[in-house]
Amino acid sequence: MDSCLVAAEAALRRSAAPALRLGDLLRHVRSDTRDPSLDRERLLRGLRTHPDLFRILDPWRGPWRFIREPDAWGGDPQLDPWVLTVSDPAGGDGAGRPAVRRMRSCVRWLATGVDTRSPRALAHWSRLALAADEARRTLDEAA
Repeated sequence: MDSCLVAAEAALRRSAAPALRLGDLLRHVRSDTRDPSLDRERLLRGLRTHPDLFRILDPWRGPWRFIREPDAWGGDPQLDPWVLTVSDPAGGDGAGRPAVRRMRSCVRWLATGVDTRSPRALAHWSRLALAADEARRTLDEAA
């Protein structure tokens, strides 16, 4: 497997979040591999070649995408697809806190069943991922 994909899987496993936006994942992979030539398209293409390892959820894919995005990526991080590991990532920054670990596991597990052809299902899961991230930050502040 490509070193970029190995780094992507490691970054997703280290993350306290159940999924990362493509731009965030790209930053992690670039720093781990020290490959400044790596771009979004190449990383996304590589991730898509391994559906047994990675799941990509893109709520903005479809005919409505042009409404918010004038060019290929538009520079808006909210338009980035979500990327997560298919297998249980076991670990992450929330490994010591049972509530965070359970929430991370549930959100990731729910993502494995999302119908990627359904804009509504993708939007619901995206809101869930954002809410879980906010809850994780709140728990971190309280600790």
